[in-house]
Amino acid sequence: MKIPFSEVFDAFLGVLLGLIKCILLNSYTMKQYFSRLLLLFAFCILAVSCSDEEEGTEFLFDREIMELSVIQGCADENDTSACFSVRYRLPIDREDFAYIHVWIDTTVVDDTSKAVSSKQIDKATKSIDYSSGTERVYDTLDLTELVKDYVDQGYDSVQVALFCEYTDGDPGSVQRVFLHFGDDIPPSRVTVYDSVWTTGALFEWYRPTDQTNFYKPMYLSGMIVGYNVVIWSSDKDEDLRDLKITLTGPDGVDSTGSTYYTRHSRIRASSDSVWFDSVSHGDNVKNYLRISITDGKGFDFDADSLNRFRMVIEGLKSMSEYTIGISAWDSVGNSSGTEGLSTVETNQLFLTTDSVAPVMPTRLYFMEDSLFPGMARLDSNNRLRIFWSRGVDPYKADHPIESDTVVLIPDTCLFTLCYDTVAVYVVEHYDVNLKEWKEYGYAGGSGRFNKLYAVDSDTMAVSATGTFVTDTIRWVSPGDTIIFRIRAKDKSGYYSTALIDTIAVSPGKLASEMECPEGFVPVSTGDSASFCMEKFEHRNDSGEFVYNVLHSEAVAACEGVSASGFTVSLCKERDWELVCLSGGSLSYGVLNELNVDASEYLFSYCNVGTNDSASAADVSKRDYRCVNPMGVRDMPGQYQEWVIGRSEDTVAVAKGSSYKIYSGLDRESLALCTNRSFPYFTRPAYTTDSVYLYREGSKVDTVFAADTSRTLFKVLSQKDFTDSLQFFTVQDSSGNTIGEDYALYSEYKKGGDAWLDTLGNGLKYVPSEIKVVFLTGEKVRYREAAAFYKSPTIGFRCCAYPE
Repeated sequence: MKIPFSEVFDAFLGVLLGLIKCILLNSYTMKQYFSRLLLLFAFCILAVSCSDEEEGTEFLFDREIMELSVIQGCADENDTSACFSVRYRLPIDREDFAYIHVWIDTTVVDDTSKAVSSKQIDKATKSIDYSSGTERVYDTLDLTELVKDYVDQGYDSVQVALFCEYTDGDPGSVQRVFLHFGDDIPPSRVTVYDSVWTTGALFEWYRPTDQTNFYKPMYLSGMIVGYNVVIWSSDKDEDLRDLKITLTGPDGVDSTGSTYYTRHSRIRASSDSVWFDSVSHGDNVKNYLRISITDGKGFDFDADSLNRFRMVIEGLKSMSEYTIGISAWDSVGNSSGTEGLSTVETNQLFLTTDSVAPVMPTRLYFMEDSLFPGMARLDSNNRLRIFWSRGVDPYKADHPIESDTVVLIPDTCLFTLCYDTVAVYVVEHYDVNLKEWKEYGYAGGSGRFNKLYAVDSDTMAVSATGTFVTDTIRWVSPGDTIIFRIRAKDKSGYYSTALIDTIAVSPGKLASEMECPEGFVPVSTGDSASFCMEKFEHRNDSGEFVYNVLHSEAVAACEGVSASGFTVSLCKERDWELVCLSGGSLSYGVLNELNVDASEYLFSYCNVGTNDSASAADVSKRDYRCVNPMGVRDMPGQYQEWVIGRSEDTVAVAKGSSYKIYSGLDRESLALCTNRSFPYFTRPAYTTDSVYLYREGSKVDTVFAADTSRTLFKVLSQKDFTDSLQFFTVQDSSGNTIGEDYALYSEYKKGGDAWLDTLGNGLKYVPSEIKVVFLTGEKVRYREAAAFYKSPTIGFRCCAYPE
């Protein structure tokens, strides 16, 4: 019998305490005490020597092989047989290291033991002798012949156990690795997306990936033979066997079951084959429909649309419960998903809707602006409140509820007996640029429709007995015209006939005082000065944004706009800035009513720093949420804008930011209303004045102003200079002189006309003179270049000032 050391120690301690107690009680003499203590100690020695060896065995990690990996492949690339090797790191401790023993399968060494006996070592499949020593760190063992029989017998995988033997008897633990021979990996699970209606449903899924080789995890395009589909009704009396099925796959459409799917069929597999088989479809299983779908291709990583399958089922009962299960099968019979008869209740559930649509009114209500009768008034944050008579969901198709400007419910039609409340409303507006309906997705969820309102004089007031609900539309500009579509959605997901109505928004107080030219909106600088500004950056007669123009061209374009009663010019810098600030309430010229920081808002809705020039150039891709309270769009983003500077030496100034990414500069700083940019070119710094050389020990210091406190070494005048600059007169496309630029004469001579065309960027550079200069070795910001600077990221906006 083997006794664990911990138990022996506990027993020894207990007896020792007992003997001490007896001594204290004078039960034992000292002689009796020591004789019994000696006997107990001898017993402990015997017990420990007979205790379980494995209880305290320590396996030394530095005597184990490490970094086990499997190599699949034959030395001869033309050899198609199953070749396997294992590569391993030899143990760290090589002293007394004798053998590595290998066992194939779990017949001798199971899958959990850490140690092996001498009998198991005698039965090792292979033993590798290392007793003579080795300098190698890694070694490789070819297992091809050792596992050949397992491969021939159809094993999917087999365990390989390895153990290091040491002559001094202190071992490491057994290490294991598994060899995978065939394709035992099922395809990835099929994820099904559904959409249901009263008597049908649509299901969509994508061809799953399939890894066919355990040792090639990146190859996921194994062939999918097809799919088993089972549709089940919880109503045992419902007959699903003749449902109309339309399947749309990568190869085409099948609505009869003659091409890409087969009714009352399923895929089956055995150890060596996969086939399509018919299934029973008698009256006892009439609430089941099984179909098999053929595929025959692997996942297409280049064209995701070529992996998509859609199946439309028609002929279901309204307000009924069904499940659908889909499994994918690969070419060796591995399957993923569930579609068995015993699990249909737990497959993906879908419910058809009821057959009676909710009832909605035909008109929207709003708060009217007294300055513009018949038009909706905005609040101070450019919000529009709309109201409508609450929709209801009748229980029966022959209900007495009528749809008019309000929903009319007879007194005899009682709540919970005749109708129910509507679960949610979907509020949309028509995007005239994209020509599609877009939903307003605001925070607050459907709960915002729970509060009821009643008409109170010329307004709406909260009332427990009210019959109106409301929604708040944000980012509305003065003068907007919004086409609304509101649909009620009942608890089963069925939609009402849409309430479609158009609301004209008041242009506001400024518009009542001043009628702006077309494309302009009235604005105020906050100091009682009012004028008109283009709603968007300037566009040509074709509606295209004008950008990549010179400052002088922007000035000319605005001055060419004819507007009776106004003087039109490029916007002045101070006016642009004050309109952007909107009276000091905004930092970036936008109404940010979302719980996001400025950088994210500017990026997401104003196209600041996105590198997306296409969205900037296409007004239909711009977001209506990049707007200020006066209705001016996109001031912080899309394009920077030329403005007329505040002084003669800063005429060409750019305001706002653009879609361009500026490294090292954050979006918020660039897009601030108060930020101003001065375009420039980087040019070599030079002087034509005298240059003073002062000696500092063995070094000579070059300065550009006399310093009488230092020892003068030499004065260089222009006749001593050896550097030359070529100066150019810069002309626009009409031949007008718009500025002067310069470059190294050596670069001009080397590059010639081609280099000059690149430097000109569409402008004409006419050589004017060569100057002998002294180059300081520094670079300067040549601000004069603003006069002939143009960029695809810079546009402009015109302002119309009342005469």
